[in-house]
Amino acid sequence: MEQASKQPYLSRSWIIALMIGLVFVAIGYGVRFAVDDRSTAGAKSWLDLSLFLCVYLLFFCIKPIQTAIQRKLCRRAFRNARQTASSCDPKHNA
Repeated sequence: MEQASKQPYLSRSWIIALMIGLVFVAIGYGVRFAVDDRSTAGAKSWLDLSLFLCVYLLFFCIKPIQTAIQRKLCRRAFRNARQTASSCDPKHNA
């Protein structure tokens, strides 16, 4: 029963983590193409290297990011469920 309740949060947390990764990669390529127009060949090499290292680091950080997002989503769902249960309880409203 617990596995079925965690499944939507697992897929949602992966989607959020991958979107964060995609945004960082897009920003990196955007900076690369913006600098690419105004720079020399030497500047391109360090920029390519830094972009590669950032993507490499993000590749190893994506699982911990996903785990943290999933934990936050589960906590928020638990808190919301507890608040709605206490607001419907007649003992607490009296």
